[in-house]
Amino acid sequence: MRRPHALLVLLAILLLTACNRQKEAPGTPGGGSPEDATRESLTLLRDGKFELFWKHALPPADFATLRADWPRRNAARAPVNPDDEAKFEAGVKRLTEPDAEKKLFAELRPTLVRFDRDYKDQMPLMAGIGQSMALTAIEQDKDLTLSQKRQLREAVNVVAPWTQGVPWGDQAKAKEAIGIVVDTARKAKLSTSEALHAMTFEQSMATWSTAWLGLKRLLDVYGLSIDKSFDSVSIDTIESNGGSAHVKITYTLLDKPIQTDATLVLLDGRWYDSDLLQRVRDEHARLAPPAPAASVPAVPSSAAPLPAAPSPRAGAPGAPGADAKGR
Repeated sequence: MRRPHALLVLLAILLLTACNRQKEAPGTPGGGSPEDATRESLTLLRDGKFELFWKHALPPADFATLRADWPRRNAARAPVNPDDEAKFEAGVKRLTEPDAEKKLFAELRPTLVRFDRDYKDQMPLMAGIGQSMALTAIEQDKDLTLSQKRQLREAVNVVAPWTQGVPWGDQAKAKEAIGIVVDTARKAKLSTSEALHAMTFEQSMATWSTAWLGLKRLLDVYGLSIDKSFDSVSIDTIESNGGSAHVKITYTLLDKPIQTDATLVLLDGRWYDSDLLQRVRDEHARLAPPAPAASVPAVPSSAAPLPAAPSPRAGAPGAPGADAKGR
């Protein structure tokens, strides 16, 4: 009964991540205009080209820092609980063993029958509960800005009604979905959670790509096209002030329009999402080893302060207004 809630949160997070990022040739940093930079980032995200995305979305020095920080990021994770490690390994084994598709469907079929018999008519209530729980979680998340919370709420309110009409008990769709999950797990070549955390930056990006492309195929089975949302994006610059710009991003989710915004900064002739860049720099500062007390190191270029964001015009559509205070 938790499936609608989990799906709501997952979709909302994915769309929030995708539409708060940053056109130029793939693999080159930044972009020639705010709109081009944003559009190219979204294209790379849509196609699961995550390593190229980071090369595009960060200045060269910051991208190099991100790669160098990757082993430290993994090392900073809390040790994996032995019980969780055992469950992870068992799950991977079930998904990748021979005839996994047949075995998993045989296990799931009674649940599908029971769902159609006992819970199908309760989907409006279940979707409503999931929607309420997701909205509460969004409001209580202290790491989200006001603008991000607004977009998440809109996404949840669009996805919730959709879950009521999805044929979750359809056995043919379930069999197709299981095949996609198994195929994705095999392509990801997972083994243990420790091995997952020990991956290099390049290995991690390849695994993310495999998982993302598998997720899109899975959602397509049930009628939700992520590519359609990406392809519907329109980007408009609301304000540009020297080294910074405020853009409005509009896209459709299940044919319903949703808007978000982003602030970009101009560095060395190219545009970058300021929130994304600042998060990478903050994470580097957190992971970087302390400098020796006797030395006074020069400030690296990747840690240079970002230009101030533009002040939005009063009443401008998509301007952050009070939302900017929540950043």
